[in-house]
Amino acid sequence: MPPTLNPARPVPDAATAAARIGWTTLPTREDAERLAVMLVERRLAACVQIDGPVESHYHWQGKPCRDTEWRLAVKHLAANATAVEAAVLQNHPYTVPQWIAVDATGVSPAYLAWMLDNNLPNARP
Repeated sequence: MPPTLNPARPVPDAATAAARIGWTTLPTREDAERLAVMLVERRLAACVQIDGPVESHYHWQGKPCRDTEWRLAVKHLAANATAVEAAVLQNHPYTVPQWIAVDATGVSPAYLAWMLDNNLPNARP
């Protein structure tokens, strides 16, 4: 079901809320779904999208590697950035998980209001 705006909440502006998007990859679809569900159920993230499979090329312990992975795009409030990162790192199967997060710019006011309705501000992992 697509997001809808809560008419009781005023449309936020940049001074009252900020959105972030973070990315990580996981070795299996099941791992990706487990982490996505956990982040949304705890209301750390408003939405988590699963992409994949993707093919990753990298070096690990001095050797070139290639693996099939599943990528998560984690949409969350900037106020929850520390808690989201902690939850991802604590619940990730990799020794050194990828976690890259950036501020989202150009977020529509209605979507940002929806995010506020679906995140717990200043949540804990």
